[in-house]
Amino acid sequence: MDPGLSACIQDTSTPSAAGPSAASESKVELAPKPWAKASPPTVSSCKTKILQTSKDIYTMTTNKFACRLSSGLKTLLILVSIAMLLLISSCKPKETPKEERYVVLSPEVAEIMAALELTDKIVGLTAECNYPAEFASIPKVGRFGNVGKEAMLKLEPTVVFAAGLEQEAIAEELKKLNIKVVTVYPQSLDELYDAITYIGAITGTQQRAKALNEELQASVAAIKKKADQLARPRVYLEIYRNPLMSVSDESFVGQILELAGGDNIFPTLEREYARVKPEDVINAEPDIIICYSRDSISNIIKRKGWQNVPAIKNGYIYTHKEVNPDHILRAGPRIPLGLKRLYDLYEAWGRDQRS
Repeated sequence: MDPGLSACIQDTSTPSAAGPSAASESKVELAPKPWAKASPPTVSSCKTKILQTSKDIYTMTTNKFACRLSSGLKTLLILVSIAMLLLISSCKPKETPKEERYVVLSPEVAEIMAALELTDKIVGLTAECNYPAEFASIPKVGRFGNVGKEAMLKLEPTVVFAAGLEQEAIAEELKKLNIKVVTVYPQSLDELYDAITYIGAITGTQQRAKALNEELQASVAAIKKKADQLARPRVYLEIYRNPLMSVSDESFVGQILELAGGDNIFPTLEREYARVKPEDVINAEPDIIICYSRDSISNIIKRKGWQNVPAIKNGYIYTHKEVNPDHILRAGPRIPLGLKRLYDLYEAWGRDQRS
C-alpha cells in the first residue's frame, strides 16, 4: 500500500473517547510521519491524493487494455481481409481444363497408348495404326512416311506422338507451330519399358504404365528362361526383297530373334536394318527363314542357289501368314506374343533335329 495513503487513513480515524488528555497521559509515541517537517495534512488533501492515485491506476489499466484491444483488432482485421480475398477469388469463373486430344503417328506408340486405356483421347492416327480394332473409326492423317499436316492441324491436337526416321521433318514443322510433339522410338526392350513409363508420365497414367511394364517383363523373363534350354537354330529374317534387306543384332528385331532362342545369321551389319547379298545368305546356311518381304514361299524356293539352304531343304520357311510381323517388328505391348511364336518355331525345329 502507498505510505501516504496509509498515513491518511490513520489520521482520519475516529478520535479516542478519552480526549486529548487521555492521549497525553498514555504517552504513546506515534511513528514519525513522512510529512513531519511540513504542515500536517488535512482531510481534504488526503482525499485528493486518494482520487489522484485511483486515476493513475485506472489510466494504467485502461492503457494496457487498449493496447491489447488494438492488437486484437489488428489481428481480426487481417483475418477478415484474408477471408474476403479468398471469397473474391473463389467467385471468379474457373477455367475448364483443356481436353486432351492426341494424334499418334506411330503404330507401336498407338498400341502402347491403347494398352494404357487412352484410346478415347486419340483423335487422329496414321493408316498403319491398325490395332486394336477400335482404331478403325478414328480419322487417319496419312501414312507413316507421308503425314498430312493440314489434316492433322484440323484435329486441333494438344499433343502429337511421333517416331524417328521419316517423321523427324514433320515433327520439326509442328514444333514451329507451337504444337507439342513427343518423339518415341524404342529400339530395344529396355527402351520399350522406358517408353511406356514416359508415355504414362505425359498422359497421367503412371500406375497403368507401371503395371503394363511389370506384366511385360514377367512374360519376357518366362519365355527367355525356356528359350535358354533350346538348341539354337540359325535364323534369317528378310524385311525387303529388292534390294534384299535383313536385320542386325543391334536392331530391335534382331534382339527379339535372339531372345526367343535363335541365332541371327547377320549379327553385324552397316546399320540396324541394311542390305545383304544373296550369297551371304546362302553361305550362312540358315535353319529357319522368316520372310516379311511379301515374296511367296514358291518364289523363295526358286531363288538361284538357294535350293541347298537347310531351311528350304527341310521346309522351315515362314511368311507373314504364319508369323504376324506386328508381333515382332513393332516395339509394343504385343511383343510377348511374337516371342512365344518364335520360341514355338525354334522348339519344333529342335525336336526334328533330335528325331
